Amino acid sequence: MSDAANERTFTPEEHQAVRDQIRAIMETEDKSQAALAKEVGIAYGTFTGWLSGSYQGNNDRITAAVQIWLAGREEKKRQKAIVPRAPEFILTPSAQDFIEALRFAQIMPEISVIAGGAGIGKTTSIHEYARKNRNVWIATMDPSTSSIHTMLSEVCEAMDLVERSASKLARAVARRVEGSGGLIIIDEAQHLKSEALDQLRSIYDRADGSVGIALVGNESVYTRLEGEGRKATFAQLFSRVGVRVTQARPKAKDICAIIDAWKITEDEEVRLLKAIGRKPGALRGLTKCLQLATVLASGEGEERNLKHIKAAFERLSTSSAA
Repeated sequence: MSDAANERTFTPEEHQAVRDQIRAIMETEDKSQAALAKEVGIAYGTFTGWLSGSYQGNNDRITAAVQIWLAGREEKKRQKAIVPRAPEFILTPSAQDFIEALRFAQIMPEISVIAGGAGIGKTTSIHEYARKNRNVWIATMDPSTSSIHTMLSEVCEAMDLVERSASKLARAVARRVEGSGGLIIIDEAQHLKSEALDQLRSIYDRADGSVGIALVGNESVYTRLEGEGRKATFAQLFSRVGVRVTQARPKAKDICAIIDAWKITEDEEVRLLKAIGRKPGALRGLTKCLQLATVLASGEGEERNLKHIKAAFERLSTSSAA
């Protein structure tokens, strides 16, 4: 807490008013005292004592700190309210391809591979598919989950499985998918070591037609499988891959679909946005640009136009370069 929080003296009524605000948050947002103490940055024992009115220390200091937190919280809400939400999931041509590959993997079931550049809609597509279909589990990998054990731990977490024995993780997953007709989606699969990929193949084989697997990631996911498919470590996995979708960048119609969803029709704006959509970051970068442009326009009390789109793109380009 800053020294500024120590300078003000509060009346008993003011102390109570701030406490009442905290209690209202606890009730309406179903937050515990422990959670709020952590958010405010005050020790739990101090916070609970202050809230009950039994704290023997400097209550002015605590009330001032809570009041500062409340003001910051309201400012965050205000800022969030003016940031435009992107249109709901947009079924671009590429998204349709990704979803069809996922559907094939689940229905057959098979192993599907979706490999492509950043920002073309892979992750949004898999989450949309999971939202609309039962028994679909998404486990997202990163450099720290490249091994068999860490990969299986992520899959178990996605399935809400509690298994503490490392040696039993694979069996727990196999039991969960048995007879499920489900789909295991591994996002950012490029981080997995060969042994972890082979463990997924083993789960697929053990399930014996009960579950499909989708490996989703950058282009190295497929190039590894294709390039090393003749080696013993990859041969069994590569032979089980059914649908393969590989795409380095968004299709022209993907970009048009995003622009249409934002209801942009001015020719100059459309031309600029199409160029932005073809740059690194692709559809994700395009959406971020439109969100920022809308915020800039709102701040100036204007309708979003070419000026705001250019300014947004320049700001995002500068931050990326930095």
